[in-house]
Amino acid sequence: MSNIYALINPDTSLDFRGGLPDLMLRGADPHHGMTSEFTIQRESLARNGMHGFFAHAAGLGRDKYPPNHVAGPLIAALGGPDRYWFGSLTICGCRPVAATGRAELCGLSMAQQRLIAQVHATVLAGA
Repeated sequence: MSNIYALINPDTSLDFRGGLPDLMLRGADPHHGMTSEFTIQRESLARNGMHGFFAHAAGLGRDKYPPNHVAGPLIAALGGPDRYWFGSLTICGCRPVAATGRAELCGLSMAQQRLIAQVHATVLAGA
């Protein structure tokens, strides 16, 4: 399994990078390293899901965490929360652990990467 995650920047760019979980969490909050997690697609035994991360203090400092106009429609289209976001967001995969029934983070599959890229392109075309 890959260790690829998606980084959605306030400048509307989308990057796929390697480095779960450390670099992914640092990408979500490069200033303080304090992130909050949310579910985009819940994992099941049949498929991996997707989780997102954002800076815990993102709504408090617009100078460090500018509005992210692309993230809201992109996350909502993928099945996540429909809200306004500030700063960078990261998305990674998650899979169930059979022994515990809990989810563990994993890299995005190629299909998940293509889906995120297609939704990102659609959101940008509509902006």
